[in-house]
Amino acid sequence: MPKDFNDLLAQDRQFKVQDQTFTWRDVRPEVLTAFEMDANGDDPNAVWNLMDAQILLFLEDDGHERWKKLRAREESPVTIGQINAVLTWLMEEQTGRPTEAPSPSASGRGKTAASSKGA
Repeated sequence: MPKDFNDLLAQDRQFKVQDQTFTWRDVRPEVLTAFEMDANGDDPNAVWNLMDAQILLFLEDDGHERWKKLRAREESPVTIGQINAVLTWLMEEQTGRPTEAPSPSASGRGKTAASSKGA
């Protein structure tokens, strides 16, 4: 019997934010390179625009306008925590593995060896 890699596909295809339910789809690996886009620049909202664009990559077409309207709401807005959680979850579901937390860094100044002194 051949190995069935369809078992690796996520089964949970919906998520809910505020009062809206969205359905997401699998994307080709090349689409995920959008996560490498540079968010630096003059626009202070570039990071939020990038995150929205990344989420839209996953959403079925009928959810695009609803996501944009939901994100534009002043009353009962989508929070930073929700945006981060949705994007992290979508990425984990797509790749079949949890995203990794950054390694902790030591506080304070690191230890270095003494400089060599000329002869």
